Amino acid sequence: MSLIQVALVGGSALHREGLRQSLDPSQFAVMAEGRDFSSVLDLMNKGVSPRLVIADVGRLCEKDFEDVRRLRDAASECRIAVLSNDLNLDDLGRVFRSGADGYLVSDLSREAFSLSLLVMMSGEKVLPGSLADVLASNYRDVVSNKLSNGPANLTERERQILRCLLDGHSNKHIARALEITEGTVKVHLKTLMKKISAANRTQAALWARSQGIGEDPAPSLHPASMPSGSPLHLLPPLGVGDHVRRKNGNGELETVSSTTRRN
Repeated sequence: MSLIQVALVGGSALHREGLRQSLDPSQFAVMAEGRDFSSVLDLMNKGVSPRLVIADVGRLCEKDFEDVRRLRDAASECRIAVLSNDLNLDDLGRVFRSGADGYLVSDLSREAFSLSLLVMMSGEKVLPGSLADVLASNYRDVVSNKLSNGPANLTERERQILRCLLDGHSNKHIARALEITEGTVKVHLKTLMKKISAANRTQAALWARSQGIGEDPAPSLHPASMPSGSPLHLLPPLGVGDHVRRKNGNGELETVSSTTRRN
């Protein structure tokens, strides 16, 4: 059996050497490496053709998701494995939507790491084993308890934000989708998490799915996607303290708050 040709992505030579040492030399051969996805893409544009890209990014940022998407577009047959310092459900959802084949937490054993990579090479998606623990504990201790007490008294805006959490959106993207400020999103999150007794975004997302909020229509997109001349009342209803921006009849931007918005 031929060796699987691998490209490594890591922020330092030490990170990349750690990845190299974690690979089974009887199954994997490192043919390229770089500090970030862009450097690996440059190598691929020069003719390097890895079958697998392994990225140890530590903590994912916005650029990482964009780079995974670029890599997927440039090499549709290449498998992409992303290692993170810890499990984050928002990141997990976004990295798979960007085109990755696996999302792993970096405390894997050498054997489990190699096995996960081989599963990816067979065409399957790979999730971290710790996800099972999160689902079991959070769902039982948080979600089931809330089910016995019935659904929380959420506003429409709070339901929209929970729907965005289920889709893995950051506060910045939620604010953009709902046409409110990022600070307003944080206020709504704090309020709704108190209502449903959720300690973090992961617990809030699990609770929302148990309540069927994932079946709600997706929140409206940015007004740029709406027909020209669409009236403001087509946007999601404002919650207390929300602020949006729109063009008036003269084409000038004006700020509209929950206390000034006209029906």
